[in-house]
Order: sequence, then structure tokens, then C-alpha cells
Amino acid sequence: MRTFLVASWWGAVAMLAVAGTANAAEPYRLGPQDQLQIKVSDLRAGTGEAYQWQAFNGDFTVAASGRVSLPVVGEIEALGRTTTEVASDIADRLKAKAGLATKPDASVQIVKYRPYYVMGSVEKPGEYEFRPQLSVLQAVSMAGGLQRVPTDILLQFVRDAVQARGNIQEYSTHRLALLARQARLDAEIKDKPLVFPPELESHAKEPAVARIMNEERLALDSRRAALDAQLTNLKKTKEFLAEQITSLTSKDTTTGEQLDIMKQELARISGLVSKGLSAMPRQIETSQTIATLESNRLDVQIAVIRARQDIAKADRDALDLKDQRRNIALQEAAETRISLNQAEARLEEAKNLLYQAQVRSPATIMSNTEAYSKPEYFVLRRRDGKAETISVDEDDLLQPGDVVRVRPRLADSNAANGSPVMGKGARASTDTVKDN
Repeated sequence: MRTFLVASWWGAVAMLAVAGTANAAEPYRLGPQDQLQIKVSDLRAGTGEAYQWQAFNGDFTVAASGRVSLPVVGEIEALGRTTTEVASDIADRLKAKAGLATKPDASVQIVKYRPYYVMGSVEKPGEYEFRPQLSVLQAVSMAGGLQRVPTDILLQFVRDAVQARGNIQEYSTHRLALLARQARLDAEIKDKPLVFPPELESHAKEPAVARIMNEERLALDSRRAALDAQLTNLKKTKEFLAEQITSLTSKDTTTGEQLDIMKQELARISGLVSKGLSAMPRQIETSQTIATLESNRLDVQIAVIRARQDIAKADRDALDLKDQRRNIALQEAAETRISLNQAEARLEEAKNLLYQAQVRSPATIMSNTEAYSKPEYFVLRRRDGKAETISVDEDDLLQPGDVVRVRPRLADSNAANGSPVMGKGARASTDTVKDN
């Protein structure tokens, strides 16, 4: 009799577990954050009593990996499986692990479903606890109902529009200045005349643009003048050194001629000394004079070599100046391109904000209340590892983990903007998939 009662009790629990998940046409599939209550028992031969496995008492949560970690049997795959499949897997593993003769009775019951989410035109978008037989309308009600926009927010839109216009003017001027700087740097890098792009030339009569273009012309002229001045100084240095070389060369020639004469004189005196016709001191004096002339000539030749080295250094300095100026211009050009991209992005953002403030937001608020009473509902649901977007009605039932998106059906606003009016059942995007 006790065995019969235990079996009946576990059968009732299993039925409740199945009923708890049967809120849709197909069996409920487990997923991350589902909280499970697991009970395991087996009938002991000889005593006829049911043994309760206390290790499984308690609640267990399906992890983000889709597995549930249990004592004795370890991790069990739960993602995409029913409670019945998980219970059968637990019983098989426990039988093998504990060496039981027969499979124990295992039941798995969902005590807390994974949450659902509400987003879009609701008062309190966010995460909410799921409960069976939850409809779309009930989910929206849990999120505070449809979003109610106060009409006095129009003043904020006016302020946003004024600020956006100011930002557009500022970013536009900054962008034109960057375009002018880029043109000047290109001319400096290529060593060509400054040519501004047509976009600048078309606004050349505007004072701000004319000032920007004039500043860049002056900057280019100033840089080129500075470089030319440095190159001119180097050129003058080279000319001075060349004149010095000419003078030293002439001096070397003269010294050489004098040296030849003194050598001839020394030969003549040496001949006379050998014959006793001249005194030895005169020969010594002539030899000293020759030594002095040779030393002076050597100094002149060394000075010529140094002057030529200085000329070569001046040539290298001229090339270094040009390369340095070009490298600086290349670095500034790269920084200018980055700044130009950022300015264009900010300008586009300001234009979008102005559009929102002037057109979309006022149109949304000025739409009649009847349009807001018939919103569109979409559900983002994952099935077999793939996400699909489903158009639903307010009385359709949700599943745990669904994301409900609420969007007002603004017929007047869409027509004014040239967009087709979306009727009931229309898809939110081209990538939506029809519910099977």
C-alpha cells in the first residue's frame, strides 16, 4: 500500500511538472536561468520502502552554458530539453553511478522560469519574472503600460533644435577650416601652389570662409619664407666657402711657386758651400725658409679640405631642412585627416539630432491618441539556437526568455514622412522570420 501511495505521489508530481511547462502547443524547452526542483527516489527491494535521495533536495539553476550542475551525477545538459528528458537523464546517470539494479524515479519541476524582457514604447522597459499563461498585454501591463509622452516636452525639443543648429554651424566652420588646412599641407608636401577644393571656393565670399582661406595662405607663405631664409643662409655659406677655397687655392699655388724657387736657391747655395764659395749659415737659413713654406702650404691645403667638407655639410643641412619640413607637414596632414573625420561625424550627429528635434519627435507627440491605442507588438524568440522576430497580438502567449518590443503605429507621421503605413501583422524588418 505504501509503495502504491509513493508511486502515485511521484506520478502526480510528474504531471504537474509537465502541466507547468505546457503553456504552448509544444513541450517547454529549458534554458539558462530556469530554476528547477529535482526529486529522486527508488524502491528498495526487501523493505518495500521508497528511499529519498536527500542530496537532490533543493533548487538548481540552469547555468549560462545550458547545463545544470547536480550532486553525485555531475553536470546534466538542460538547454533545449524538456523536464521529462532531463529527469530520465538523471535517473540513467544515477543508476550507472550508484550501481543500482533498476532506474530510480526522478522528477524535474520548474519552480521559477527564466525572465522575459519588455522594450520599446513602454513606461518601464526591463526584465520581468515570467509566469505561465502570460499574454503580451499582461507583459506590457507589468512594464507600466504604453509610454505616455507629456506635451510640455516640446519645449525641450525646441531647445534641442536651437542647440543642434549651433552645433551644426560650429562643426561646419571647423570642417571647412580643416579642409583649408588639408589643402595647404598638400601644397606644402608636394611643393606646389595652394589650390583650395571647390567646396571652399564656392563659399569664398563668406567672411568666415574668406578668413580661413587667407590664414592658410599666410601660413603657407610664412613657412615657405622661413624655409627659403634658412636655405638662403646655407647658400651664402656655401658661396663664402667657395670663395675661400678659391683664395686658398691661389695662395697654395703662390706658395708652391715660392717653394720651387727656394728649392732651386738651396741647390745653388749647396753647390757653392761644397766648393767653399758660400757660408753654411746661408744654406741653413734657406732650408728653414723652405720648411716654413711647406708647412704654410700644408695648412692651406688642410683649410681647403675643411672648406669643402663645410660645403658638403651645408648641402646635407639643406636636404635635412627640406625633409624635416616635409615630415612635419606629413604628420600634420595625418592629424588633420583624423580631425576631419571626427568633425564630419559630429556634424552628421548634429544634423540627426536636429531632425529628431524638428521632425520625428514632434510628429510622435502630435500623433493622435488613437494611434497610440493600437501599437504593434513584436517578440524576439530564440529557437534551435537561432533568433527570430515574430509579429504578435496582445492576447498571444509568451514564453520564458522572450523579448517583447512595443512600437506605436504612427500612421499620420509615417505618411507625412513618405513612409508606408504599417498595418496589423506587418514585419518590423526584412530579416524577420515567420513563426512556425
